[in-house]
Amino acid sequence: GGGFERQAIPENIEYRLKNRYINRFADMVGADELVDLSEPSLSNDAIVRVLMEWLVTEGYLSGRDTSELFLSIGWSSPERREFYYKEKCSEDNWSMAQDHGDADLDQFFRLYFDKFWSESEFIHRHINQVWQIEKILKNYGIKFVMHQAFYHHHEKMIYDWDDEEYEKNFNKITPGDKVLWEDINSDTFIRDTTAWQHMLTKGTVEEVFIVFHPSAEGHRHWAEYLFQHCTEKKLI
Repeated sequence: GGGFERQAIPENIEYRLKNRYINRFADMVGADELVDLSEPSLSNDAIVRVLMEWLVTEGYLSGRDTSELFLSIGWSSPERREFYYKEKCSEDNWSMAQDHGDADLDQFFRLYFDKFWSESEFIHRHINQVWQIEKILKNYGIKFVMHQAFYHHHEKMIYDWDDEEYEKNFNKITPGDKVLWEDINSDTFIRDTTAWQHMLTKGTVEEVFIVFHPSAEGHRHWAEYLFQHCTEKKLI
């Protein structure tokens, strides 16, 4: 659904939910209902896991009519990933790789970053997640649009957008991943721009961002772009 600065603070939640791009986009397309599966600061692993569970639970993968369903997916920074933790972590057992204040978890994540984290792994995972979700949704006749919502390899990326850090990694992918990446449809997965990149073309940093997250104005610009794209590509 898109981030807002200090988005988890209770007094900010109502404002965030009202002004996010997905709410504005739903109004533009005249949606009868908006089902929000997003949570702040999650990984693409979580997007796949939560979306698939919802589709199964709601019966969309077992015969329920999908003709009135439209999905909007904003992929997060591909470096992020989650792990299943035996003990309950916050509201469930899934924990993203970051400091938690738990000595054992923090030691595990430091080991993960030192020994296992790599550009080759997360780019491979990102390509496969986008490709697989596209194929699943198309197979079940579910209309959708996907975009890259967020990259965060350094703070400069937020305000002075460049794709060099990610483009160089795509030069290292395997032949198999290259075939999958090129097979992803550019109408349903927007490649021309990203949410944050587009926002920066529509106003100053102070207008479209609040510290490290889009402002209500930034979200409005992205909703308008998304609606125009979906209309022109006949996705809705």
